[in-house]
Amino acid sequence: MCLLLVLAGCGAGAGQARLEAFVELGSTPLPAGPKSAELGTPDGQEFQRALERAITSNRDEVRAALSFAPTADRRAFAFVMPGCAEDGAELTIERDTLTAKLTGDENVNCATANYFLTVFSVDRDSLPAAPTLMPR
Repeated sequence: MCLLLVLAGCGAGAGQARLEAFVELGSTPLPAGPKSAELGTPDGQEFQRALERAITSNRDEVRAALSFAPTADRRAFAFVMPGCAEDGAELTIERDTLTAKLTGDENVNCATANYFLTVFSVDRDSLPAAPTLMPR
């Protein structure tokens, strides 16, 4: 007797996001404007210029993170988020929405917010042409 067991998921691994860069930007409040963008697009270029003008430290790290070039089968997205003492981030994908969230700040109480830049890559085929990015 031969038993064949096949486990099939619903694309759970196919579109999974990969954290490519995580940069602490410090506690200086950032100017109003977009908090996310797809890299390699005109919006991504404007996002990069605005962020580079606003930050005073970690410029080289920020430039390197925003210069990330995904392979042809992936797309890259950048997000700036306020936090505290986070040490990582995750990206969830639900239908046409990509939502970034900081992780690793359990049991930490901050008097001043810190800001973080995250860059994720996602399988190109798992996304619509114009996904909604959160936070905006």
